[in-house]
Amino acid sequence: MNRSDKIFIAFVLVCALVLYGTMQWFVSSSTTGKTEAVVTYKDKEVLRIDMTKNTSYTVTGTLGDVIIEVKDAQIRVEKETSPYHLCSVQGWVKYANVPIVCLPNHIVILIHSVSVDPNQEDTTVK
Repeated sequence: MNRSDKIFIAFVLVCALVLYGTMQWFVSSSTTGKTEAVVTYKDKEVLRIDMTKNTSYTVTGTLGDVIIEVKDAQIRVEKETSPYHLCSVQGWVKYANVPIVCLPNHIVILIHSVSVDPNQEDTTVK
């Protein structure tokens, strides 16, 4: 390994750290104030969860029941039936736009930041 290889490795490491830091900042800054989780089954909303209440919920998926736990403004899939249990292995999620996806059960959990509009206006742009 010569000098130019070492410089290239250092450059790649610095770029990776900068990109990682930028993504961490973006994910944490997109979660502001009150949050809620939206649980969908086959692209249809089945449950909307307030992240301030510590409790468990049960949703029926394709392969059976999926138990969702909320604790300290974080959410996780506690127990589910799937071949590799990937959605329960993912663990706790507290940031918006970081989904929990359980493909065998067709369940997706996504956290949204709830913004309170004092005028209570809802607009749609087409």
